[in-house]
Amino acid sequence: MTSRKLIFLDIDGTLTSFFNHVPASALNACRAARENGHLLYIATGRSRAQISDSILEVGFDGIVCSGGAYIEIDGQAVFSAFLPRITLERLIAYFSGRDARYSLDLPEKIIASPEFYSFAPRPLLRFLRNSYTPLGEEFDRDRVCKLVFMESEQVSFEDARNEFGADCEIFRNSIPIPGLSGGEISAKGVHKGSAAAWVSRYYGVDRKDTFAFGDSDNDRAMLEYAGVGVAMGNGDEALKRIADDVAGHVRRGGLAKALKKYGLV
Repeated sequence: MTSRKLIFLDIDGTLTSFFNHVPASALNACRAARENGHLLYIATGRSRAQISDSILEVGFDGIVCSGGAYIEIDGQAVFSAFLPRITLERLIAYFSGRDARYSLDLPEKIIASPEFYSFAPRPLLRFLRNSYTPLGEEFDRDRVCKLVFMESEQVSFEDARNEFGADCEIFRNSIPIPGLSGGEISAKGVHKGSAAAWVSRYYGVDRKDTFAFGDSDNDRAMLEYAGVGVAMGNGDEALKRIADDVAGHVRRGGLAKALKKYGLV
């Protein structure tokens, strides 16, 4: 391929094996793709505050974060789709009223419930230590990108979907730590697919010239939007079924091999 393509990469389970380790093969392939003139974007469920320098040092043209609710290009915020205040208050009342483990994503920090703090394992707390704040402290309620929750006896994924599915987007999360399965909730119509479409329009890149790589439920809309949607070999089986192709495992050079397969490097 010689024409410019637009490439979207999920982070956890796609670019990294988890907690920010980027395999050398992926690092080299990403940089080669940009050297070849292609546009390279992160497309992650993480808040902007959770994207470390070690990830950004790979080199990207822009960032889609909080599952599509916030976009930066060349270090500047260009798009945001925050939860409506009335929806946010309803979410907080629902999850707090059930003593649920949840957090709220703002671009600059994470607001976490007391139950989240008490339950989250140490590796996750270390990972988040510079980005989150206890619920109860003041924060801008008009800048919340999404809510993330952990399933428990009090709240299951199905419970949350039944309660909010008609008014919000809700996806299963992709944290590979026992006890942390759950979901993420954003404003209606806001997801990685909608963000990929926005970025495509920004650059004037045709949909057929877009590539998306992901491994979990919140990547589904992005893979469905892209001209070529690729699921990682370590990804959800349901995602693999709707993908155009399945790459190798993230820990076995899967991303680099896929980028090479499609002539991007």
